[in-house]
Amino acid sequence: MIDVLADRKKKTLEAWFDALPEAARQGIQVVCIDMCEIFRDVAREKAPQAEIVIDRFHVMKNLQEGIDATRRAIQREAEEPQRQDLKGCRWVILKSKDSLKPEEEERLAHLYEVSPELKVCHELKEEFRSLFNAEQDAETASQKLSAWEERVKESGLEKLQKFLTTLANWREWILNYFHERITNGFAEGLNNRIKLIKRRAFGYTNLEHFRLRILTECV
Repeated sequence: MIDVLADRKKKTLEAWFDALPEAARQGIQVVCIDMCEIFRDVAREKAPQAEIVIDRFHVMKNLQEGIDATRRAIQREAEEPQRQDLKGCRWVILKSKDSLKPEEEERLAHLYEVSPELKVCHELKEEFRSLFNAEQDAETASQKLSAWEERVKESGLEKLQKFLTTLANWREWILNYFHERITNGFAEGLNNRIKLIKRRAFGYTNLEHFRLRILTECV
């Protein structure tokens, strides 16, 4: 743990960077962020030598939201018998295919039969996940990503088109993941620990006290 800031505002982050010794700022090699324009813009301004990487799990979360929106739309528009078959399928669709239990695999196979559209949606999700799991360089990943984007366009799944816009806006920094495969997994682990600290104290009314407790316990 390096520090805890009061908020996600641009001026707060700029002030934190400005307070760093010049050598420390110049020593930053990679900045891994979620898809926040403020984080990206401040990092580019204050540490221009650093490579910016979009956390792959935030990208996947964004896709999952599109997948779930598609599932809801399919279920909403389905005829009554089909709608009943699709009821309660959310976690089977969102869960990684290789993590499914035998009974969930059977449920997924049935869903494929009930809704070919949902089958295409789920297969696109799994293809995208496999793309990030594969051992490949950024150029190869870019080519595969372009092919995947074309399949999404051809699918006609309206709710996934917004995700294509997200990919287009953040593509350069998303593909930087394939250089060093850096993620925010460590930071997310710290976030869980911070939540535990907060629960144990039944909350904090003083931000600075909370910050000091976090820095003390998360060294």
